[in-house]
Amino acid sequence: MAKIITFASQKGGVGKTTSAVHLATAFALGGYKTLLVDLDPQGSVHHSLGVENPAGLGIREVFCTPNISLEEIITTGKHKNLDLLLSNIQDLLTEQTVNKISSDYYHVSQWIEQNAAAHYDFIIMDAPASTSSLSINGMLAADLIIVPLECETLAIKSLKRFLQAFKELQRTIEPRLRLAGILLTMYDENILSHRQVCKQICQTLGDSVFETIIPNCPHILEASNLGIDVIQRHLNSAGATGYIRLANELLDRFLLPKSDEASKQKLNTD
Repeated sequence: MAKIITFASQKGGVGKTTSAVHLATAFALGGYKTLLVDLDPQGSVHHSLGVENPAGLGIREVFCTPNISLEEIITTGKHKNLDLLLSNIQDLLTEQTVNKISSDYYHVSQWIEQNAAAHYDFIIMDAPASTSSLSINGMLAADLIIVPLECETLAIKSLKRFLQAFKELQRTIEPRLRLAGILLTMYDENILSHRQVCKQICQTLGDSVFETIIPNCPHILEASNLGIDVIQRHLNSAGATGYIRLANELLDRFLLPKSDEASKQKLNTD
C-alpha cells in the first residue's frame, strides 16, 4: 500500500513543485514504484519535466469522470518506476467544476484508495499554493505533509498562517493529519538573511525541520527550463544530492520500508 506524501504551502515560489518532482524522481531511481500527482491547475509538473500528455487526460478526470481507470489517465515519466498524473484543468469552467466537487474534502483520498494505492510504493502530490478545497484534498489524502519554506523573512509569515490553518484542519476535520516537517529551500549560506531565517526556524520548530536543506542551486533552474530533473541532468550537483538526501532522510525518519534496490544500497550522493 502506497505511502502518500503531499507538498503544501500557502505561498508560491517556495520550491514546492520542484521538491515534489525531485522527491518523486529520487524515490523512482531508488527502486520505488512512484506516482507523481499534480493537483495544481497551473500544471507546473508538466512544464518542469517536459512531458507531453498525448491523451489529454489527468487530474480533471479524477473529479469529473469517477469511473475512469488509473491506466487511462496516467502518463509515463522519463524514469523507470515513475508515473505521472498530470493537471489538465485548462479553463475556468473546468476549474469551477473541480472546485465544487473538491468541496468533498475526501474525494482524492477515496479515489486514490480505490484506484491507485495498491499499485505504488509512494504517491507524491503537489498541491496548489493555498488552503483551497483542492489543497485540503491533497492534505487529507496524505500520510505525511511536507511544507517547503524559502529562506526569506516574508516566508515565515506565510508559514505561520499555514500552520494555523493546519491546526484548524486537525481540530475540525481530521485529527490524524501528520506534518512530516518543514523543508528549507533555496538556501544560500553566503546571504546573512538566509542564515538568520534558517537559525530562527530551527530554534523555533526544532525536530519539525528536516536536517536536509535544499540549496539555491543554479543547476535546478537550468534543468527545469530544459524540462528535465536535476538528478538526471547534474547528478553530482548540490541540488541533486540535496533531494536524494531528503528521500533518504524520509526513509530513515519515518521508518519507511526499503525497496529491493534501496535495501541493498542507498542512493549514491557522492
